[in-house]
Order: sequence, then C-alpha cells, then structure tokens
Amino acid sequence: IGIPDIKVKGYRGKENYEFLDEDGIVPPEVDVVSGKVLIGKTSPPRFLEEYREFGLVGEARRDSSVSLRHGDRGIVDTVVVTVDGEGNKFIRVKVRDLRIPEIGDKFASRHGQKGVIGLLVPQYDMPYTFEGVTPDLIINPHALPSRMTVGQLIESIAGKVGSLRGRTVDGTPFFGEKPEDLRRELLLFGYPHDGTEPMYDGRTGELISTPVFIGVVYYQRLHHMVADKLHSRSRGPVQLLTRQPTEGRAREGGLRFGEMERDAIIGHGATILLKERLLDSSDKYTIYVCEKCGLLGWFDRNKGKYVCPVHGEEGNIVSVEVSYAFKLLLQEMMSMLIYPKIVLKEKFSGE
Repeated sequence: IGIPDIKVKGYRGKENYEFLDEDGIVPPEVDVVSGKVLIGKTSPPRFLEEYREFGLVGEARRDSSVSLRHGDRGIVDTVVVTVDGEGNKFIRVKVRDLRIPEIGDKFASRHGQKGVIGLLVPQYDMPYTFEGVTPDLIINPHALPSRMTVGQLIESIAGKVGSLRGRTVDGTPFFGEKPEDLRRELLLFGYPHDGTEPMYDGRTGELISTPVFIGVVYYQRLHHMVADKLHSRSRGPVQLLTRQPTEGRAREGGLRFGEMERDAIIGHGATILLKERLLDSSDKYTIYVCEKCGLLGWFDRNKGKYVCPVHGEEGNIVSVEVSYAFKLLLQEMMSMLIYPKIVLKEKFSGE
C-alpha cells in the first residue's frame, strides 16, 4: 500500500493520486470525485510462479488501487485502518455527501406509502391554515382508498393531538389509544374532530372550497435518489467476450435496446435505424470469408494478405460486416467440430 510508481502497469495518471498521503491512503475531509484514488495499492503480477520458472522475476507490479465509483462524489468522512493477527492490513474509507431533496427523490411514511417528489414549491405558495401553518409535504388523496393505509390517517390525528398537548401517543395496534378518544381531544382544542382544517391557497390567498386533512406524520427519506440513478452514455467500455457495451451505471454501461424496442422500430419500418442500434452502435466487426468453402479466413502477416484455411491463397476472400457475437458463435461451433458454412451473395443484386 502506497502511492504507485509511474512505472507500475496500469498507472492511472498523476492527477488521480493527488489526494493520497505518503502512506497511500486518502485523509479525511477531502473533496473527492469519481475516478480519484482513495487507497493506493499495487500487487504482484498474476502468474508469479510462471515468471519465476522462466527467470523473469523483474516483471512490473500492477496497479490495484481502490477509487471512487463512476458517477459518485463526496467528502471523505472517516478512514479506519486495522491490522489482523497475521499482519494483513484492512482499510475502510467512508465517503459522505450532502444531498438536498430534489424532484425524483423517494420518501415514505411508516405505512408503506412510498412515493417520489413530483414538485418543489416555495413556502409562500403552499396552502396555509388559519394559524399560518404550512405543510411540509402534500400527498395525493388517491394514494389512500385503494391501499387502505388507514393507519396513516390515525397517525396524522394522533400526531396532531400529541403536538398540541405536548405528549407522546401510544400507537400500539389494537391496544393503543382509541381514535375516538383522540378525535374528542382534538375537538376540545378547537379543531374539527376529523383532522381537517379550512385552508387558504398560498398563491391567491383565497379560501380553498373544501376543508383539507392535515396533521403530523413521520416521513423518512429512502436511499433511492435520482442523482444516483441518472445515467447516459455516448461511447464507453465494452465486454471482453462479446465486445458489446457493458451493463449498468457503475460500469458506464450502455442503454439496452431490447426486444420490445426492436419490435417498435420494425413496426415503423425504420430498418436503417434498427441496423444502427443493433450493429453499428454495438459490436460491428469485419470478418473475412472464403467464397469457395464459406469458412473464416485469417491474415497471414508474412504474405501480407488474407488466406483461406482450406484453399490457402487460392481462396477468394471477401470482407463481410457482422455482429461480433455472430463471429463468436461461428468460432464456438467450430470448436465443437461443426462446420458453419457462410453462403455469400452480392449485396445489391436483385437476388
């Protein structure tokens, strides 16, 4: 563990190691963005025994540093370094970030009533009660009848009574305080017993025609934040096996053009667009095929040209643009002793 040397295999550039201390670990209270290294680390070559066998011990170490994931940012909160009985060092770096709620962030009450913010409204535009109280949150009344989360309505009345009385309310199901008693108490405070209040429109100052149900409910913020889900890609990494774009936001993945999207484009007859999505923007690859036997040819570096595996230089080699996944399928079939014969036709002939 330490700041990797410039000679190390996979060195990530000086600017990515700029926050590391001399011990190769990032200190607390440092502002970091994605790609910046948090723990500098190098490891020996993968096949050390083989290198020793051939007397190549001087093989360069490779960089295996831990960096902040793609799309993340924040401030280093705590750094914990521990050593176990065998002398192995464990390092844990926690990164924090200040998140102000925005449209698309998810919240939920304690009754399974989850939902996302659809609109942020300034306080002066929010509806207010006769006493000038504005709600923190407005939920759609349609969220209640079909889901039957009556507990939330009872909690709202209980929270209102508790706030006015300055006490806690026992909300134990079936055994806690009865809603009727809470409603009676609400009435004694001079409020309507059903939890509603006359409210005024914050934008116009006019009285809203119907009384509005308002009370105190416990809401919590959920971990699903829109800033962690926002993702787009123009170009980026591809998988080693299929050469198609990687999957997922953390790996800078592509956006999947699936079967249903394909069906929609076919329905519109937009064939060039379909080819672009499924081939040009994915895993386009040029293979060289012998017209005589239909097998894949290869490039002979000594002769400086493509040759056929059966006919050698006498084969008529033609370049064909296909998906790399298709080329992989052909080669996997060949490995199972199946002869995939590719029949070629002239692209623009009337056949």
